[in-house]
Formats: sequence, C-alpha cells, structure tokens
Amino acid sequence: MPSARAHACTDPKHHVHDAAGYVAAVEAACVRRGLRLTPIRAHVLGLVARAEKPLKAYDLLDRVREGDGPGAPAPPTVYRALDFLLEHGFIHKLESINAFVACHHPSSRQHSVPFLICDTCHSATELEDEEAVELLDARARALGFVPQAQTLEVHGTCARCAAA
Repeated sequence: MPSARAHACTDPKHHVHDAAGYVAAVEAACVRRGLRLTPIRAHVLGLVARAEKPLKAYDLLDRVREGDGPGAPAPPTVYRALDFLLEHGFIHKLESINAFVACHHPSSRQHSVPFLICDTCHSATELEDEEAVELLDARARALGFVPQAQTLEVHGTCARCAAA
C-alpha cells in the first residue's frame, strides 16, 4: 500500500488567509480558466470565506439580504452562484449538514476531499488526503461501479472540543 500523501495543512483556513485574499485568488483562477466571477458570485464567495464555520444555505440567504453586496438578489440567483462556485471547485458542500465551506485550494479544479465535522463547535476540516479518495474510487471500480462524485464526511468531536 502506498504511503499516505496527506498534507500537513489541516487548518480550515490553511489557504484562505482572509476573505478578500481568497476572493482575489478565485478571481485570478477565473481569469486563468476563462470563467466569469460576477459580482453576486464574488459576494456569495466572500460570505462563505468569511464564515467561521460551514454556512447553511438559509443563513447565506439571510446574509446576502442584509449585507452590503449587490442588491437583494432572489434565492434562485444565490443558488445559481453557489452552483457555479461548486462546479468550479471554489467551495465544497457538506451534504450531511447542507452547508458550504471555502475550498483550501482556490486555484484547483473541482475535487473530492473527506471532511471531519465537529458536532460540538460545527467546524469542518478539509482533509487533504488523496490516498483516501483514491482508495474509495478504486474499491468502487473493483465492484464494477463507476463513481462520478464522492462525499465523505466524518462526524465526531474535534481535538479542541474534546480537550475542553
């Protein structure tokens, strides 16, 4: 079995130094890829990047309505912005809690990553472990299954909460 290729960076803000810097990194990635980061997409991205924990869709809609962003867009407009950000790998959706988090790698394309979700403080840690993703993919293919997407979310208690 190959050795783990997990990165040492497991802090949820590892590559997201600040929301403005994160949005700037995504803007640069969009230019390189020929994508259009509209004002509403950038605003939604900034809200997700500024959130201290995974941001649920309804909370995001509330923040869009009360924020200083472009107008008060209708929910379908916000959901279309989320779809764009998800499709291009700028954010991840945590299916088990129906919430969104910024991706550690704004320059990379859409990819599968496992998440550790603390049920106490509601933090989400993106595990940068390609081996785990590849192992699940290989096991599925060995059974004749053709995977199209992976969602691996492990719920429990983070080290900070366990120590408290």
